[in-house]
Amino acid sequence: MMKRYLFFLVVVLSVLSLLVGCAPKAEPTPEAAAPETDAKAPAASDKVWKVAMIANTPIADGGWNSACYAGMTGAAENFGFETAYSENVAQTDYVSILTEYGNMGFDLVFAPGNEFTDAVLEVAPAFPKTNFLVLNGDVKAENVMSVKADNTQMGFLAGALAGLKTRTKKVGFVGGMEITTAKQAINGYYQGVAYTNPEAEVSVSWANSWDDTAKGKEIAMSMISTNDTDVFFGTASAVDVGVREGLVEFEDRWGIAQPGESLDQNPERILTSIITDNVALVGIGLERTQAGTFGGEVIEAGVKEGVLYVGKIGESMKDVEEAFMKIFDELKAGSITIDYELK
Repeated sequence: MMKRYLFFLVVVLSVLSLLVGCAPKAEPTPEAAAPETDAKAPAASDKVWKVAMIANTPIADGGWNSACYAGMTGAAENFGFETAYSENVAQTDYVSILTEYGNMGFDLVFAPGNEFTDAVLEVAPAFPKTNFLVLNGDVKAENVMSVKADNTQMGFLAGALAGLKTRTKKVGFVGGMEITTAKQAINGYYQGVAYTNPEAEVSVSWANSWDDTAKGKEIAMSMISTNDTDVFFGTASAVDVGVREGLVEFEDRWGIAQPGESLDQNPERILTSIITDNVALVGIGLERTQAGTFGGEVIEAGVKEGVLYVGKIGESMKDVEEAFMKIFDELKAGSITIDYELK
């Protein structure tokens, strides 16, 4: 009986072995094949990329931070980033806000101004997986990069337009804080005025603030009353809005805006806007963050690269538009030489 059982078991096992041996071999489907990868490619598609902006005035200040916020959100849409922001951040809170975004695991923190440089350098080493992008900065580190428009070119264009437009031969510049980028713009502004109107005088005033619109209005009215200034340009964020509020109190006074399109704020008094393509500048940081190549660079671009361009032309600029655009084209072609050395 036991022999019969063993014989039957051997037969069954033999049959099963034949069946397995005759079965077709399993081949990997195309979907299961390992994809080709690039060492610089972004992470998996389910990765949620996040970028945050810190602002020392309201993001709706109608000036610098409005343009920078629009640049961040526009670039974020292009590269698929979620966005966040903190506004009205006091200088004493820069470090804590940047630290908070690092703790929250943001991929990139956007600091729109070199006034954030010290805080970024203090915080960045503690968060090697978070990148820090400084606009208008001159700082770089392993996870820190600066991007900026050519502020000297921006100032030159504004100065050239002011020189063409002025009737009193008195033009003004209003700065927020005495930082490098503002000094670069002033340097260009002086040269631009001299290029188109060597007899014109330039007055400079510092608000020592980025958000004091009342101070901006006060400065403008004082410069008009004291010097008969009739064309204004500035790099003072919300203070610039106050300057334009002040000049409307007088006839035949005009402003040149930056860095975003501002003509609609006052189409009768704003000549044009010298626009910085902040979408392109922030986009550099987002692209390199996704590619894993961020850090250790300072990138500057201007008219030739398309980062600086002229916005909508106001009615009050029509009389000098042709002459100004000729200068713009010459600058773009490299026919105009600018001195970049700060005196």
